[in-house]
Amino acid sequence: MTNEIIENAQLLADAIARSSELAELHSMEDAMAADPSAQQLIAELQKAQERFMEVQQSGQEPSEADKNAVDEIEAKVEANAAIAAYMKAQDRFTEMLDKVNSILAGAIANSSDGCSCADNSCDPGGCNPGGCGSGGCGCGN
Repeated sequence: MTNEIIENAQLLADAIARSSELAELHSMEDAMAADPSAQQLIAELQKAQERFMEVQQSGQEPSEADKNAVDEIEAKVEANAAIAAYMKAQDRFTEMLDKVNSILAGAIANSSDGCSCADNSCDPGGCNPGGCGSGGCGCGN
């Protein structure tokens, strides 16, 4: 059984590697890296965040000016087209991975009650919470 699991995990990894979500993420990352204004904004944001963290770590409360500086740069970062496209692609990829994790977690959490949605062996009310029809087994049926 272990070999079957490993083989299926490799198939899943290969499917994720070939996914349109990952391809789009890489494409948007390359576009963002090639955009000088995006890179400048990212560097400015990192510097502002570092200053903000240094103030906090020294036990002081950041001033309103410090907070406003970070907020202002964050707004500029979010308004940059290349960065916004990258962040949107990252969100779509993360959403896909979250769905995969949810399916795995649901199947693992409900495997101890002897019921399986994979072979429809549970009745509609089984595999709590919500039964197989609600995706309670992590299968989404």
